Amino acid sequence: MPIIGSLIGIAIAIVVGVALVPVVVDTVNTLNTETTPASVLSLADLLPIILIAIVISGAVMYVASGFRDS
Repeated sequence: MPIIGSLIGIAIAIVVGVALVPVVVDTVNTLNTETTPASVLSLADLLPIILIAIVISGAVMYVASGFRDS
C-alpha cells in the first residue's frame, strides 16, 4: 500500500505544479520590455517549460526512489 500514498503525493504535486503555470506565464507577460534586457526576456519565455520539466522530473525521481525502497 505505500505505493498508493506515493502516487497520491505525485498526483498532488503535478496538479499544483501545473496550476502554477498560468501564474508564471502571466508574470513573464507583465515584464517591462522597455527596461528589461532582451536576453532576460528570452530566458523568461522558457520559464513555463522549465517549470513543467521540473515537475515531471521530480515525479519520475519520486517514483524511481519509491520502487528502489520497496
